[in-house]
Amino acid sequence: MIMRFDNNFIHCLCIELQQLVGTRIDKIHQPGKDELVLHLRSRQGNFRLLLCVNQARMRAGLITTQPENPPQPSMFCMLLRKHLTGAKIVAITKPPHERMLRFELSGTNEIGLPTQLSLVAEFTGRHANIIVLREDNTVLEAIRRVDFSQSPRAILPGLPYEMPPNNNPQPSELVPPDIGDRESLSRFLELHFAQADQAQRQKQRMAELLKLCETRAARARRKADAQTRELAAAENREPLRINAELILANQHALKRGATSYQLENYYDENRPLTISANPALSPAENAQRYYKKHGKAKKAAQLLNDLITQAQAEAEYLDSVADLLQRATSLADVDAIRAELEQQGYLKIKREKGKAKQPKTLAPVEYRTGGGLRVLAGRNNMQNDHLTFKLARGHDLWLHVKDYPGSHVILFTQGQQPSEQCITQAAEIAAWHSKARGRAAVSFTPVKAVKKFPGAAPGQVIFHTHQAMLVDPVAERIESLRESS
Repeated sequence: MIMRFDNNFIHCLCIELQQLVGTRIDKIHQPGKDELVLHLRSRQGNFRLLLCVNQARMRAGLITTQPENPPQPSMFCMLLRKHLTGAKIVAITKPPHERMLRFELSGTNEIGLPTQLSLVAEFTGRHANIIVLREDNTVLEAIRRVDFSQSPRAILPGLPYEMPPNNNPQPSELVPPDIGDRESLSRFLELHFAQADQAQRQKQRMAELLKLCETRAARARRKADAQTRELAAAENREPLRINAELILANQHALKRGATSYQLENYYDENRPLTISANPALSPAENAQRYYKKHGKAKKAAQLLNDLITQAQAEAEYLDSVADLLQRATSLADVDAIRAELEQQGYLKIKREKGKAKQPKTLAPVEYRTGGGLRVLAGRNNMQNDHLTFKLARGHDLWLHVKDYPGSHVILFTQGQQPSEQCITQAAEIAAWHSKARGRAAVSFTPVKAVKKFPGAAPGQVIFHTHQAMLVDPVAERIESLRESS
């Protein structure tokens, strides 16, 4: 049986939600850019009301779980908290022939005067929206602002609210989940969209972190490029020393007040050389000025080499995080990567009730070779370090794809020399758990040869001896090794 989230369905949903009349809004969260969760309280109990206007997951209804919220609330969420927290739901209506719900709210403003507001959820396909209205039916704010360049029906603060045009948009089709529990439409919707909600929230959270990594990596590369140009200029400092020496060698014939000196360059077959001078300085002082410039350039060159290395290492680290994000398979994977970025100072640490929120502890991805040896692949850079330097032993084999960001992979050898087949399968796993995700060269070396260098970011290591092999992993073969673990 297929149901539709259409006019009739929303009418029945509106009847079901009448139980919320009389409740008060206690908290407001915005877990995704197009959804709200209202925490409601009353003497009869507490409720969570979800309003979602994502085109693929459009709905309203009570939910039993609490979606995880982003670290910082949006401006829209903060505005709703200011105006709606504490407000009482006095009516829930559905205008005839409209795919929308309207919540009439009674509350007080910041100086204690009574206010009447409306929260309107429009389930109208790609034009769906959540809108807050003042008592005079003008728009206070909307989750999606719409200007006149986008639609004749603009939704902007201060404009009068107009009902959406009744153009009969195609309603969403809903397949009932295979459960025995059918006590409410809200429960039906929650179960139907459970996987889609998680996937969409993971996608949004991943996109935010991916944008951060790409932006900061690009900034680090620009910084390295600028410093490389500075280094080139600093390394071309020898003429500064020559200028100083030539001025000192000829200072008896030079006078204060000259803007330049015409001298023979005995470093270049006595060819004439014009050297700029500061007329306010004596020849000896001009010579010292060139010596100082030479000394600064020398120090700058020493410093810039280190800064360039740091900037390049930062870009490589962020590339590795971006790769791990793109290969994340769950919200837990994304949250662990976020925690890593917080620890490295790229994000503000998310706190809950005064304590830093700890992500769920994840196990590495586990495989088993055809020869029965265990293989582990790290899910994030913190786990890569733990896997290489805590779990592995010196005789185990460390593998990593060449020339691409990727996971650390450990082949646990049990103190024996692994077969070529086992090494090849472990190498294929390393190539699969990388940005290459296919044919690539993989380096491998004993774990004891892998070292952490001072100041290295998570996952960054060095090794001076290794072997390499070219592999071409296939998804089915990799999955079969995982299934047999």
